[in-house]
Amino acid sequence: MRYNTQELINILTAVAASARTGDYGKAASDLNRALIMAQSALSSGKIPPEGLSRITFSLQTLFAMQQNGDWVAFADILEYEFTGLWKSLVQEKD
Repeated sequence: MRYNTQELINILTAVAASARTGDYGKAASDLNRALIMAQSALSSGKIPPEGLSRITFSLQTLFAMQQNGDWVAFADILEYEFTGLWKSLVQEKD
């Protein structure tokens, strides 16, 4: 699946907003779309190993917050940590 970095960031921002407002169904649906898009970039081999480690740690933290039901922390990590990290590591593929 082709992706656009800004489109992915927009989806992740929407996921954070949905999680903050309790619209968990929309958050889950949008997160699934975003993860499919992100997988395309991650499998390209263009991200250095240390970048993959940072992304993996951020995702582990994100999913731990989801598992704990801490949706505010989930949204904060997604919007303020993960998206910034993503922008710094991934080149536009369009």
